[in-house]
Amino acid sequence: MKKLLFALSAIFFSTQMFAVSLEDFSLSVEPLFGMKWGQIDEYVFLKESNFSDDKLSELNWEIKPELYGGIKVQGGWKGFFEESFFTAGIPMRSGLMFDSDWQNIQYTAANGGNTLQTNYSESENYLDYDFSFGFKGGYEFKVSEIVKIRPAIAFEYQNIKFTAKNGSGWYGNTAGTSGYHDYGPWYGYSDTENRTLFDFSGQIVIEYQRVSDFLWLGSDFSVDLPRCFIVTTGFFLAPYVYAVSFDAHNLKNYDYADRTAGYFAAFKWNLGAEYKITDRHSILLAANYFYMRVLRGDDYQKTSQSSSYTLVSSCDGGAGAKWFDLTLSYRFKILKN
Repeated sequence: MKKLLFALSAIFFSTQMFAVSLEDFSLSVEPLFGMKWGQIDEYVFLKESNFSDDKLSELNWEIKPELYGGIKVQGGWKGFFEESFFTAGIPMRSGLMFDSDWQNIQYTAANGGNTLQTNYSESENYLDYDFSFGFKGGYEFKVSEIVKIRPAIAFEYQNIKFTAKNGSGWYGNTAGTSGYHDYGPWYGYSDTENRTLFDFSGQIVIEYQRVSDFLWLGSDFSVDLPRCFIVTTGFFLAPYVYAVSFDAHNLKNYDYADRTAGYFAAFKWNLGAEYKITDRHSILLAANYFYMRVLRGDDYQKTSQSSSYTLVSSCDGGAGAKWFDLTLSYRFKILKN
C-alpha cells in the first residue's frame, strides 16, 4: 500500500512539475506578406587606375517593387527566445537595370586627365527569385511593466537573382576611329557624333545572382501601450558579411564572379506596431530598412562555355545594396507564457 501511495505521489508531483514548466514556454507562428523597394549594386574596380576614381563599371539592379511572402516562428523559455523566418519573392518585373562604364580610366592621357563615362545602357529588370532565411536568439529583459529589451545574435542567408532584357545602349566609339572599342581611349556615351547605339529588343542582356551571409548583433525594444497596442523597434549591425556574385553577360559570351567580404559593413533597422486582438491573436505592421556598403574583393571571369573561372589580377569586384520594405503579418500564439 505504501509503495502504491509513493508511486501515485511521484506521478502527481511529476505532472505538476511538467504543467509548471509548460507554462514557462511560448510558441507562435506568423505568416507575413511584404513589399520591398531598393537597389542591388554591382561594381568592377581597376586596381591600378590612372585617375583618383578607380571605378571601371557599375550596374544598378532596381527592386521596384518586389512582392514577397513568408513565415516567422518564435519560441521562448522564460526569458530566452529564438526566432526563425523564411521569405520568398514573387517573380515579376522589377524596374530597370542600369549599366555604366568608365573605360577611359585605363589611359593616363584620356580626356585631358578627367574621368569620362564611355558606356551607358538601360534594360528591363526582372526578378527571377529572392529567397532568405535566418534565425535570431537572445534574452528578454523587462525594464519595467511596459518596456522590454531583447539583445540578440542572428544569422541571415540571402539568395537573389535578376535577368535584364530588352533595352538600349549608348557606347562611345574609340577616339580617332569610327569603330566600337578597337582600342582606347573612347568618347563619352553622350557624344552624339562619336557613339554607337545598340537595340537589345528581344534579347537577354545580363543575368545576375548574389548569395550573401550575414552575422548580426543588436537588440529589439518594445513598449506596451494602452488599448492593446505594442510599439517595437530594433537596430542590428553585421560584424561580418560574405557575398558571392555571378554575372552572365549573354551578349558578350562572358561570365564573371565576385567574392567579397567585409566587417561591420551592413546595418538594418525596424519599426513596427502590434495590435492584440486577443491574448493569442495579433495583427502586426512593420517597416524595415537595410543598407550594405560597397564591399570589394576578388574578381573572376570565364567564357560562357568554360566550366572554371580564372582570377582577374587587374580588377576587384564590388557589391552593395540598400532597400526599404513594409510587412503585414498575423501572429497566432500556440503557447503563451
